[in-house]
Amino acid sequence: MIFKRFFKPKWQHKDANVRQAAIEELNAATPAHKTILHELAFNDGAEAVRRVALSKLNDFSLWWQASKHDNSERLQLLSEQRLIDMLLHNQVDSKLKQAFILQCNRSSILEQLAIAETDPKIKFNLLQRLNKLELYTQALQDKVLTFEQKQQLLSLINDEKTLERLVKRLDGDLLQAVEQKLVKLDQQKHLPIKLRKQLTLFLAKFNALRDRYSVAELPSQLEQFEQEWQTYVVDIECLGAEAAVFTEKYTSIKQQIQQWLAPRLAELAQQQAAAAEADARTAIVASLTQRLTALEQQLQQALLTTDLSAAQQLEQQLSELATEMTAANAPVALTSKIAKLQQQLANLPALAEQLTQITRIVTDWAALPLAEDAAAFMAVEPKIQQWQQQWRTISKQMSIAVPESLAEAKAELQQQWRQLSKTASSETDKALRQCRSKLAQFKRLYQAGKFNVLFGLSKGIEQDYLQLSPQQQALLTKDIDYAREKIAELGDWQEYIATPRKQALLTEIQQLPEQVADKEIHQRAEQVKQARTTWNSLGKAAAELEPELNAAFDLACERAFAPCRSYFANLDLQRAEHMTQRQAIIQQAEQIDINAIELKQLEQQLNNLRQAWQQAGAVDKVQYQALYEQYQAAIKPLRQHITNLQQQVAEQKQQIIDQVQQALTLEQPQVTASVLKDCQQKWKTLGSAARKQDQALWLQFRELCDGFFNSRAEQYQQQQLAEQADKQAMQQQLEQFTTQLDAANTIADIEQVITTLNQVEHAHTVKGLLQQAQFKQQQLRQQQQHAEFTGMFDLLSSSELAAADLPAAYRDSFNKQQEQQFTREQLTLALEILADKPSPEDLKSQRQQVQLVLMSEKHNQGHSIELDDLLHRWLQFGVVNDNEQALLARVKAVFA
Repeated sequence: MIFKRFFKPKWQHKDANVRQAAIEELNAATPAHKTILHELAFNDGAEAVRRVALSKLNDFSLWWQASKHDNSERLQLLSEQRLIDMLLHNQVDSKLKQAFILQCNRSSILEQLAIAETDPKIKFNLLQRLNKLELYTQALQDKVLTFEQKQQLLSLINDEKTLERLVKRLDGDLLQAVEQKLVKLDQQKHLPIKLRKQLTLFLAKFNALRDRYSVAELPSQLEQFEQEWQTYVVDIECLGAEAAVFTEKYTSIKQQIQQWLAPRLAELAQQQAAAAEADARTAIVASLTQRLTALEQQLQQALLTTDLSAAQQLEQQLSELATEMTAANAPVALTSKIAKLQQQLANLPALAEQLTQITRIVTDWAALPLAEDAAAFMAVEPKIQQWQQQWRTISKQMSIAVPESLAEAKAELQQQWRQLSKTASSETDKALRQCRSKLAQFKRLYQAGKFNVLFGLSKGIEQDYLQLSPQQQALLTKDIDYAREKIAELGDWQEYIATPRKQALLTEIQQLPEQVADKEIHQRAEQVKQARTTWNSLGKAAAELEPELNAAFDLACERAFAPCRSYFANLDLQRAEHMTQRQAIIQQAEQIDINAIELKQLEQQLNNLRQAWQQAGAVDKVQYQALYEQYQAAIKPLRQHITNLQQQVAEQKQQIIDQVQQALTLEQPQVTASVLKDCQQKWKTLGSAARKQDQALWLQFRELCDGFFNSRAEQYQQQQLAEQADKQAMQQQLEQFTTQLDAANTIADIEQVITTLNQVEHAHTVKGLLQQAQFKQQQLRQQQQHAEFTGMFDLLSSSELAAADLPAAYRDSFNKQQEQQFTREQLTLALEILADKPSPEDLKSQRQQVQLVLMSEKHNQGHSIELDDLLHRWLQFGVVNDNEQALLARVKAVFA
């Protein structure tokens, strides 16, 4: 026994330091030593020995087991850290790594693995298990995952802000996928509004089906609307409670239409059946009509040829057809027509005689020679009228229409003789009008006392009168007798009448004043001219007075015309001056350099020339014509050049109009407006085209511009009204949200308000209200947490406290007795350190030690310890005894 105890292996020594030193002599590669190291790693009572043994073995499975089952929390943390290091440095077999990941519940470890893992499949599974947005965004920028895996991760990201950040960081196909996802989210965000408008319009159209379509069209329209409704049903759930309302409206309208349509469809079916029956009857009538027409044509042919035997053969067919018509209840028009045909058969002999008579009329008329003049036509006209009357009488008595050949022959003859009638009537009417006009002129001259010309006029009247027909002469009997009577009377009275009238006219001319105003010159000249005409028309006076009267009259006319002669001489001088002015205008036009002057100035100069030409005085008519031709030749190059320039301006303006028309097809109104404004400025810089062309171009240009800007102004006004309505609706909604927020007294109510606010389309409008809701929520949570802490701390002072009495979040930690790193007093100091609360002065050194441990733990774990974690560990010590009441008071002060 003594030797056994003396030679006992060092790894079984009582002294932990000896056992720890013995581990260095062991070789993990040797099975026996490995067994010893395994025993020390899991069953040795000293934490340091277990740690050194595990380090010697350095096996992932053993570190994993120690992290879960070792009694020392510190060793557990070390084991966990070693696991992480081995995983991060790919020192673990893939299967073992997957098994570890499958069993590991520490999200902090899994997150580190997810970030560092290089195996796409393992990394993707980790990301899916962790389900954290931050890890998804990092993984999308990582090169480890495949494009398909990244697409699956992208499908899990629905936060717009995150996706917008990814747009700046990604590229290629993945960037396109993110942009498509943003577009889809934006569409989903606006889908309720868009769908609501579409459904409202859809239901309005659906409700108006009965007014817009006929009964026959409604069934197909109902089917189309049902198909359209099914397209809306796919997304209708996004409307929430409104979906049921829209569905109910659609069902109600559909039922109303179906109820309204059912009896009308039945009525329509009856109408269609009646129409089909009518169509069948129409077909029968059409067949009977066709057969009757064929028989009628055969009968007409027989009648035309007066073939009695052929006509009698048709009688039997007409009789059979009449029987069929009676059986088919044919229309009265058909039965009447067949009766008429049967009657024609009965009247066939009389009809043959009538055809013979009208044939003879045509034959006799055709044998009549055409009249060569009006007299010959008037001789045969009674005979032609007699034939026409006989034709009308016989054709009315005939039971059939006149044969086409006879009718055409008669019409041709009638047309020939009608033309001769027009010619003859024209000649005789002209002679009649001429003779009547001369008789009227004779009467006017006689009444005016101009007897001298009546003798020659009467001879012409007699010649015309003899050329008239007796009927026309009878029309002028009264007027010709009057003229003959007056000529007979004037034969003896000519000298007696002319002498006193010439003496009176001479006295009238002699009494005209010698001085005449310029404005009356033309009147005086006309008076002298008229006096000479009247003098000549009076004929001869008495033989002894005629020479003296003529000499006196000539002298008086010369004296009366003297002022006119002087005036016209001055007028000739003025015309010469005017001619010089017009020649100067022509010379000025010829000197214009058309290539050195702009269009506007050229137009002004041309207008000035035209105005000067119009304002220049009168010249001799013959001279004016020559000057005018010179003037036109001088301004022609100027006018042609202006025309060319105006045409260029017109083409430029047309190009501007084409540019405006193209701009109106653009999709962006801002670009269109900019182009139109530029075109308006260009238009102002251009000159004028030809007046009518320029006006037409301007009207077209203005119509295009006004149409666009008026439409844009109307759209802007409608947009303003819509925005105002949206603003009012949003204001009402904000007021409603504010009321809901004011009435919310629980965290659940406030969360409901926050959820509603986050769903608002224009998030910026509710940003302030959302912040108020979050602030109120935070206040309520703090109050709730403070109340929970106060109640919990009050309960902890009771010795009969059970875990079920504590808040649910702390029940599992109460009285677990697993805390090994700190005592309850040290945890109290740790809570005061984290909360920055003072500790008792006599515990200053202990506080510093605890603070060092906390810092070390923060360094090892990579993150700070939270107050709540320390409180859970503090509660593991169970009920607070009397000696720990002071500790409870200090902890209560930390969470006050």
